[in-house]
Amino acid sequence: MEATANAQEILLEKFDGVATITLNRPEKNNALSVSMRASIEHALADVAADDSISVVLLLAEGRSFCGGLDLSDLPEDTDQWRGRVMAAQMNHLAIVHMPKIVIAAVQGAVVGGGASLALSADILLMADDARLSFPFVKLGIVPDGGSSYFLQQKLGVSIALDLLLTGGALTAEDAFRLGLTRRVVNGDRLHIQARELANELLKIPAEARMLTKSLCFKLWGDRLDQMLASELEAFCAATKTSGHHSAMRGLRRQK
Repeated sequence: MEATANAQEILLEKFDGVATITLNRPEKNNALSVSMRASIEHALADVAADDSISVVLLLAEGRSFCGGLDLSDLPEDTDQWRGRVMAAQMNHLAIVHMPKIVIAAVQGAVVGGGASLALSADILLMADDARLSFPFVKLGIVPDGGSSYFLQQKLGVSIALDLLLTGGALTAEDAFRLGLTRRVVNGDRLHIQARELANELLKIPAEARMLTKSLCFKLWGDRLDQMLASELEAFCAATKTSGHHSAMRGLRRQK
């Protein structure tokens, strides 16, 4: 097994054709900082360039997959927000454009940018306690990281609008019932079953996997790049509003 790490916030392991990228800030519920996004970018680039890897697992240590925004690392202005959004978009574009199959296995809180990260994967595996939350509007901002696009394409416009306009959430049971995932498992077996699924995929001819992913993306992902450009501009516009400024003052009081 080959293992590498960047400041221990993101772990990258490779073994028998499977790469595992693990969010590793359990004491912070794996909240996404600038350095974590950069580490994810480096890990994804490493995996994409490695011809020995066919399947990628996105996992997280601790009780939650990702608590969303790191309150100790809040942006101060629109330019900083722009950088954050672009970093998230680049992470998720790397996943959807990668010919390798990406599985996200999530548990506990899966909030904001963490939910967007999970939705960018090809296959979503959820622990029975997982909860996808989309609180963007409550912070006076718009959904980022492609989450509005992923939700509409993978779940449908009506449900996506309801979730995003209300800052709502989906339990694992909801996600299964609505067709966002067909895999909900006991939390104690989440990572075991994610690795079992990866091994099942390795038994399928690699060319067939890659061509199938590419073929499906031509339909559901055709407008993704255009949508992300619109998302970035809408997000930056939202950061200049009084509603956003008020929400941020509330967050800073929580620090």
